[in-house]
Amino acid sequence: MKRKLIFGMITTAVIILLQIPVFAQNTDVELSREEMALQRAQEKVSRAEASVARASETIAYGDSLTTAGEQMMTEAKVEIKTAKDNLAGVNKKYSAEKKGLEKDTKTNDRIQRDKARESIRELDAKYRIDKRAAEEQLKVANKKFDQGKSNIAKGKEKIKAGKGKLKPAEKSLAEANKALTKLTGETMQEDKDAVEPDSDDVDPEVKDKKNKKKRKEQ
Repeated sequence: MKRKLIFGMITTAVIILLQIPVFAQNTDVELSREEMALQRAQEKVSRAEASVARASETIAYGDSLTTAGEQMMTEAKVEIKTAKDNLAGVNKKYSAEKKGLEKDTKTNDRIQRDKARESIRELDAKYRIDKRAAEEQLKVANKKFDQGKSNIAKGKEKIKAGKGKLKPAEKSLAEANKALTKLTGETMQEDKDAVEPDSDDVDPEVKDKKNKKKRKEQ
């Protein structure tokens, strides 16, 4: 029983192995010259379309950079003005408060003089902090303005580069589409001009049925 089972399995394996080359041979279909030309034309169209898409993306990216840069510069101008106003306010307030305290340092009252000097030290410390904050605010706003300006310059470069590639890419695409259309048109014409099979090639049974039908009609 075991021998029969093993023999059956071996026989099945041999049959499968023998069928593999036949299957591989059937699947390996060679393209005709016309089909290969059509395939090459389609690939050329695909490559041209990809080139057009890349150039368009470059232009779109350049536009987005330019728009973002303009927006940054607009916002930065407002922020710069605010920062400058804050800095001017800090300086003005400091000068006014210190001027009043300096008067008190010239009084004959020792306690009042010492108190005024202590207030000046505190005022100076606060002024340094407020001034540093206002200057940092101005620095950030100026940096944002410069970044916006840089983005506009980069955006314009991208747009210029994209437009330089777009024109030839569109021309190549038009030529590739024209060539493909010509090939597909020729293929369709060949199909129309195909010769009908001769009457001798018709199936005998079909031919016999047609003859019987003709005899009935007569």
